Amino acid sequence: MGGGEMAVRQRLDAALAAHAWVCEHLLDVQQLVTDAFRQPGGPAAAPAQEARGLLHRLGCLSLALDRLVDDLDGVEEPTGAGAQALARLLADPCQVRFTAATGEPVTVEAMSVQEILAAAREHVARIRRIVDAYGRDRLTVRAQRLRSSVERLRRLAAEAADEGLGDGTDPVAALAVDALLDRLGAAEAAGRGQWWRGDVQPERDDGSLGAAVDRAVERTDTARRRLRRGCHAELAGRLEAYRQKAADEGRAEHPQVERAYREALAALRPDAFALTDASRAVRAYQRAVNGGTR
Repeated sequence: MGGGEMAVRQRLDAALAAHAWVCEHLLDVQQLVTDAFRQPGGPAAAPAQEARGLLHRLGCLSLALDRLVDDLDGVEEPTGAGAQALARLLADPCQVRFTAATGEPVTVEAMSVQEILAAAREHVARIRRIVDAYGRDRLTVRAQRLRSSVERLRRLAAEAADEGLGDGTDPVAALAVDALLDRLGAAEAAGRGQWWRGDVQPERDDGSLGAAVDRAVERTDTARRRLRRGCHAELAGRLEAYRQKAADEGRAEHPQVERAYREALAALRPDAFALTDASRAVRAYQRAVNGGTR
């Protein structure tokens, strides 16, 4: 591989990694904002509006990368003319369309992949700061975040187990959050989101409990992202293994096999990845390879 091809490959990998990061964190902060601002009136109105505005802009950044990946996927061969097309796509800035639900005109900004990624990181960080500031000293908000994070992890783990993915262990058990959830239940039962325990002052322990909840949310979300990435990698590995088998047996270009491969590849895209759907698409490709005709 020449220096030019190596540079194109590096830029392609960077673009795909940026796309995956933005898609993953967009889902995270969407859930974060939903959990924090379930009742957006009163004191929540201003932070909810600001957080949702940033979330909307983050979605616009994500869509720009979606379009770029669509264009990259449309390049049939990464050699010769295909390599030149890839190089042009990766060199040209993305046209990011920032829309608004308030009737304001659409604005379009030309941004490189790295500029999009930097802006996305900033938006994610700002959304988290807004939610944290609103949720500070509001234990019920933080409790909802933890319960939501645990439930999302449990659902993903159940899907992985159903599809035979992962190592079969319970990721929630490893986090040891049950005792913390019990403490939260006791705090809420006290009536004001404070946890009373003997000689411990409520406001002091409320701060300690809130910090423990924040740490647990971060650990839970990290575990879910790790499980999701692991399942994605496992499915991608299976797909490529069967792709190689199809090539070895001379069936890779059979229309039915090729169609099933494209469908599985699309299901594994970060912006479209749903574990069960992707697993079924990979299995469909496996069946096409095993049952295909020469």
